[in-house]
Formats: sequence, structure tokens, C-alpha cells
Amino acid sequence: MQRIILLLTVTLSLLVAACASNPAQLFERGNALKEEDKERARGFFERACEEDHIEACYEAALLWQKGDGISEENTKARNLFRKACDSEHNESCFILADMWAHGKGGVYQDSMSAFSLYKVLCNRGFGKGCRGMAEMYAKGVASIEKDIEKAKSLFDKACMKGDLQTCVDLGQTWSKLFDDPEGFANMEKYWGKACDEGMYEICIRFADMIVLRKPREERARLSKRYYDAACNGGVVTACYSYARTVVENSDLGANVEAEVKPYYEKACEQEHPESCYYLGVYLSEKYGETLELDKLREMYKYYDLSCSNGFQIACTSAVSLKNTIEEQEEALRKEEEDRLRAEEDARLEEERRIEAEKEMLRLERERAELEAELAEDERRREEEEFRRMEEERYVDDPLPARDYDDGFDDMFDDEPSSPPPSDFDDFDFDPAPAPSYDDDDDDWGFGGSEEEEEEEEERRRSPEEELEDLLGF
Repeated sequence: MQRIILLLTVTLSLLVAACASNPAQLFERGNALKEEDKERARGFFERACEEDHIEACYEAALLWQKGDGISEENTKARNLFRKACDSEHNESCFILADMWAHGKGGVYQDSMSAFSLYKVLCNRGFGKGCRGMAEMYAKGVASIEKDIEKAKSLFDKACMKGDLQTCVDLGQTWSKLFDDPEGFANMEKYWGKACDEGMYEICIRFADMIVLRKPREERARLSKRYYDAACNGGVVTACYSYARTVVENSDLGANVEAEVKPYYEKACEQEHPESCYYLGVYLSEKYGETLELDKLREMYKYYDLSCSNGFQIACTSAVSLKNTIEEQEEALRKEEEDRLRAEEDARLEEERRIEAEKEMLRLERERAELEAELAEDERRREEEEFRRMEEERYVDDPLPARDYDDGFDDMFDDEPSSPPPSDFDDFDFDPAPAPSYDDDDDDWGFGGSEEEEEEEEERRRSPEEELEDLLGF
């Protein structure tokens, strides 16, 4: 049954592999499966290797390896490593050389074959090959004579050519002479190289040794390079460690916090509790006994993060700040409610004032209109009254009788009155004879004047015409 399942699995792998269109795709499929299904992944790698995808040959060989004994699996692995090595895949060559050097992977020890292959790799600039040669010179293997100086030189070359484990080992060797200037310089050379290439645990290890063993005034300066490398590489403890080193070993005064704050912040962003706590402390010292809500919230944020991540010392400060913030928020809420209420009252008062002004203007306008109407009615009434009175007067007495006796009574007196004395009495003056007139003469012997004619004309006019004359019509 197991054979059937294995056969089906291999068949399925081959069928899936056959569906892939090119070696690169086969290699990607193998990579995607090698953690969860090594057999299927190996099928994709072998298929890609057959089409000369060298990295696929190397990956397939790794999946075929099985212990150090002689086996069919190890034979397949060696053949695949050899194919990759023939195409100058350095890691495959190094594994083959290592098999011969130590007699593992299903082969017998062959020191000279191993040395030859190490040398080829070292000449290509592959650091592990130089290290292989160095180890053989250090021990004196087979026909290779022991040569410590050559070994040292090759170890150094291996490190400089990128074999970081050799750098770590060399640094560790020189750490025994940490307090010696030459020893420290070589530690900086080898561990510095490993640190710069991304071995952050070595960065922190070296920086911690500096802080522990160097004089106080030199600790921050010498450790900064290594803490910085690890901190920038995402090791949050390195950020925190450098910040504490500066605070505890520097005399920067007020500038200390400005120097370390970015390190605390970087570590706190990754929820490093001590870093968050010291950020809270820094802000507390900066702001003092403040009641400004924004500042209180800023301090609380860091203390709360620290407390939430298990740093109990921060919890007391977090609780105290939370209570203060809630009190301030409540006070602000009440203040805001009062302000809104006052604004609403002012708005309503303004609306009432505007409405009152509108009402006053409306009443004044209506009063003015009413007064104008009353004045107009009064004028019309007076005109009607005047017209009525005039009409009544002319109906009752169209034209008043004229008294003509006033002008003529004296003219016919038997004894006319004596004229008043005159300056002409001294002169002889014969008055003109009195005019004669006839009774039938209408004007009594006098010619009618224009004024009399006009008066006569007026007598003949009707009362309506007289009224129209008086009214100006």
C-alpha cells in the first residue's frame, strides 16, 4: 500500500512538473513546496536541473542528502552537487570538498582532493574555500605541512571574502586580548565586518563588551557604531541599550535626552516596554506638573504601552495620568457645554432682538401708513365740507343784492352839502353846467363804465359758475 501511495505521489509530481513551461517556473514551484512537501519539491528541482538550471541541481541535492553513510540517496545527492560544481556553483563545490575533507556524505576521506577543491574556490574569491585551506594548514593534514602563518593569512582572507563565520571566530579569538590595543583593533576588524554584513547578534555582543570593559567616557562613543547597526537592523534591544549607555555614561547635560529620544522611540514603536517607560519619564521631566490635556495624553501613551507590555513600574504612572486626563476631559466637556449654552443663549437673544426690531419697524410703518390715510381722509373731508358749504351758500343766496343808493342819494339832495374848503375858493371859477338826463335813459345821462359792465356781467352768472370761479376750476 505504501508503495502504491509513493508511486502515485511520484507520478503526480512528474505530471505537475511536466505542466510547467520552463526551468525557472519549475524552480519556483519547487521552492514553494520544499518546506511542506519535500518529495514534490525535489521532483520540480530535478526537472529544472535536467534543463540546466544549476541552482535547482543544488536544491535537489540538498533534498536527497541523508546522513553521512553510503546510500542511494547520498549518491544521487553527490551527482547533483557535482553537476552544479562543474558549472562553478561555489556552494556545491564547497560541500563536495567538505565531504572529502571529513569523510562524510557517503564518501571516504580524501584530504588532497578536498584541498585542491578548496584552493580552486579560494582563488575564485569564495571565502569558505580559503577557510578550508586555512584549517588544513593549521592542522597539517596528509602531505600538507602545518603552517600557522599561512593558516592565519587564509583565515583573514576567508573573512574578507565574505565567510562571516570565520570573521566571528577570529573576533572571538582576539577577544581574549580585549584590553590590549592590538586585540581590540582586531576585534573591531573581524566583528566589525560581521556586524556590518548583518550579523546583528555580534554587533550587540561587541557593543555590550565595550560598555562593560571600556572606561566610562569612551563607552558611548565606541559602542555607538555597533548598537546603531543592530538598531537599524531591527534589533530593538540595541536601540534601548545605546540610549541607556548614553544616559548613564555621558555628560551631555540637557542634550542627553535629545540624543537618546530617537532610540527610545524606535524601540517603543516595536513595543519594547522599557523604552516606552523612559520616553514617558523624559516627557514628564520636560513638561513638569502640567495639566494641558495634549501633553498628559502624550505621557500617558508611553506609560500605558510600557505597562501593557509587562513593565510594572510604568503602571502606577499610567493609572495616575489616566485619572488626571479623565478629570480634565470632564472639565473640558462642562466648559464646552457652558460655551455652547452661552452661544445658544446669545443666538436666541440676537434672534429676539432682530425680531423686535422688525416688529418695531413694521409698527412704525403701519402707523405712518395709518397717519397718512387719516390725513388724506381729513383733507378729503375738509374739501367735501368746504364744497358742501359753498354749494349751500350759493343755493340760498346766489348773488348778494348791490346797494346803488350809496352812490346816488347825495346827488339828488335838495340841498347838497357844502364842499369842503379849497384853495381854489379865491379864484373865480364857473362850474360846468350839470348834465341833463332823460328818465328814459338807462344810464341817467351818464355813460356806463367798463367796471360797471363787468359787475353787470357777474350778476348774470349762475351760482355754479361763481363757485367754480372761487374754487379755481
